Amino acid sequence: MTIDSHCHLDQEDYTEPVDQVIQRALDADVEHVLAVACNPADFDELAQQLKTYPCLYGAFGIHPEYAHMEQDIKNLKKYIKQSGAVAVGECGLDYHEAEATREQQQSLFQAQIDLAHELHLPLMIHARDAEGDMRALLRQAYKEGKLNDGFVLHCFSGSLDMAKEAIKMGGYLSASGVITFKNADRVREVFTEIPLENLLVETDAPYLAPHPFRGKPNEPAYVQHTLTKLAEIKGISEKEMEKITTQNFNRLYRRGNK
Repeated sequence: MTIDSHCHLDQEDYTEPVDQVIQRALDADVEHVLAVACNPADFDELAQQLKTYPCLYGAFGIHPEYAHMEQDIKNLKKYIKQSGAVAVGECGLDYHEAEATREQQQSLFQAQIDLAHELHLPLMIHARDAEGDMRALLRQAYKEGKLNDGFVLHCFSGSLDMAKEAIKMGGYLSASGVITFKNADRVREVFTEIPLENLLVETDAPYLAPHPFRGKPNEPAYVQHTLTKLAEIKGISEKEMEKITTQNFNRLYRRGNK
């Protein structure tokens, strides 16, 4: 049994009912799924899913691609508290595709750092082509004691230096289907250096489907393929990797047996 520590279950991203996607995950021995809503327009849908499917955990945040719009942090806080969400996010910086300026993105990210600190919840962080500013913001937040509840750099494909700095601050690094890609040698090399106690595994469905499903829509049922590759990279058995990543997930998100 394993856990998909990050996916998106917005119905508009799937060509069939989400309940079928969730059932396939359960049939594939995925014990729990952490579903993420990072667009305020999707908050209601996730809140309802969390009431409907006992296997789901939830996280609410505002992705940097929406940082150029006026956002309501009080509304975000309401959904997190009412739903029993286990994290704030995904949130962060994206200098590759987001329309928002760097200043807008940093301001929105800082607001969510503060919210996570206020609610004593971990942060689920997105960082793309923004490593320098991300490191600076995390250093400042760490210095101010605002990362005491933990954080994860989800779908991690950054540098080894970024990984080492995150680990020093108590962070986790989550492996996605990217580690199965033929051209991802550099990412795999970084994961060889990450301690076992700082690892998580995810799909980021419906994106980044692992081999042999690359090019197709991803889904939580495929998380085992990424876990298998991560176990190979770390030189341990799949069963041991399942145990370790589950323990890490439960530690970060303060989950016992649901």
